[in-house]
Amino acid sequence: MPLAQCSLQVEANRMERQPVGRSLFPCHAYRGDVHQYIASQVPPHWHHEVELFMLDQGKVEVSAAETQFLLQPGQGVLVNTDKLHSMTCAVESPCRYRSLVFDPSIVAGPEGNAIDVKYVRPFLENGPPTLLLLPGEAWQKDVLDAFVTAHAARQGEAYAFEFTVREALSRAFLLLQQHAGEAAASPSPLREERLKQMLLWFDAHYSEPFSLRVLAQAVHFSPRECERTFEQLLHTTPQSYLQRRRILAAMDLLTHGELPVIEIAARCGFSSHSYFSKQFRAATGYTPRGYRAKTQGA
Repeated sequence: MPLAQCSLQVEANRMERQPVGRSLFPCHAYRGDVHQYIASQVPPHWHHEVELFMLDQGKVEVSAAETQFLLQPGQGVLVNTDKLHSMTCAVESPCRYRSLVFDPSIVAGPEGNAIDVKYVRPFLENGPPTLLLLPGEAWQKDVLDAFVTAHAARQGEAYAFEFTVREALSRAFLLLQQHAGEAAASPSPLREERLKQMLLWFDAHYSEPFSLRVLAQAVHFSPRECERTFEQLLHTTPQSYLQRRRILAAMDLLTHGELPVIEIAARCGFSSHSYFSKQFRAATGYTPRGYRAKTQGA
C-alpha cells in the first residue's frame, strides 16, 4: 500500500484553505497523486471556489452531494462552490490528477454585470453540485480541453498567461451553463449544512467516547436523520466515519511527532493499545510503529 503523508489544509470550519483568495489572479493549478494524502484520500471538505478536476492515471472515487463517481483516466469532474466533496484512490497504483481551483470572478468579472447576472450566478446557484465530465461526450470533451489549456497556462505562467486562463475558463463555463445549467436534483441545503456541522463535531470530539444521541443533539437532528445524512451524502455511517477520522488523526501524530504509540491511541479515542494497533493495521496495512518508521524515514 502506498504511503501517504499529505494532509489537507482546512480552516476551523473544514473549509479548505486556498491561496487563491490572496492572489491578484485567484486561480491555482494543482498536480499530484491522491495517494500523497493521508490514507490515500482527499478528506471531505468544501471551498468557495469552483474546482475542475481531471484524472490522468489510476482510478479515483469522487463523493459529492448524493452522488459518487468512479473516475477513469481522461475523465473529469466539476465541483460547484461550497459543495462538500472527497476523493479516494480506488486502486493501489498511482492515481495522478490535475485540478484547477478558481474564483468565479475570473469568468464573471465585477459583481452585477451582464456576464455575472445572466450566466455565472445562475449556474453557481442553480446548476449541479457536481458534474461528471466524459471525453466521449462532445461538449464535455470541449470542457476538458479548455481545462487542459487553462491548467497548462496557469502552471507555465508565461507572459500574459492570465488572458489564456480566463479565455479557456470562460469557454468551459459557457458550455457548462448551456448544457448543465439546471441541476436535475440537488441535496437539501439543510441536510448538507447539517453534515458539515457533524464533521466539525467529529473534529472536536473524535477523542471522546461516541454517542449518536449526543451527535444528534449537537446538530438538532434525530439520530436516524444523522445516519441517513451520512449514508446519502458520504455513503458511510457515522461510526465508520469516526473510525476513519481517528485513524487519520493517529497517522498525522505518528508522522509528525514523537509521542508514544500508547498515548497516541488514547488521544485518538481508542479504548486500548491492542485494539488501536489492530484497527490501524486493518486500515493502512502497517502497524503504528511500522508506519512511523516508514513515514519519518521517507
